[in-house]
Amino acid sequence: MASIIDPASAKSLIQEYQQQNAAPGGPAIKTHEGHHLHGFFIDRQSLEAILSNPKAVGVSLYFAKHPDFVGAASNHFTVIHVAAEPNTALGVTAPYINTGDAYCDPPPPCPPNCGTIQQ
Repeated sequence: MASIIDPASAKSLIQEYQQQNAAPGGPAIKTHEGHHLHGFFIDRQSLEAILSNPKAVGVSLYFAKHPDFVGAASNHFTVIHVAAEPNTALGVTAPYINTGDAYCDPPPPCPPNCGTIQQ
């Protein structure tokens, strides 16, 4: 289960990622508009639809190629989110199976759709 961290720590960790992502030789993960990717906004409606599955114990997020850049060598990505159910099959290594609809709106990236962590 996720742990709650204080807002100052969250801001510091986010800032470190952003600095590394934008640094020369860094991963340079970009939004479809060419900005250095900071994160995504995921809408409540898709999360509620996923979590309406009574077997879902959480949400799996997958990094994926942005649909506008399929086949391109550039680092333009999005996320896909889908319900995660416990994997009860015998002899499997994956603890979850992903069921139901997979959502890729694509979710609006940050920037420009950024939030601000409040203290």
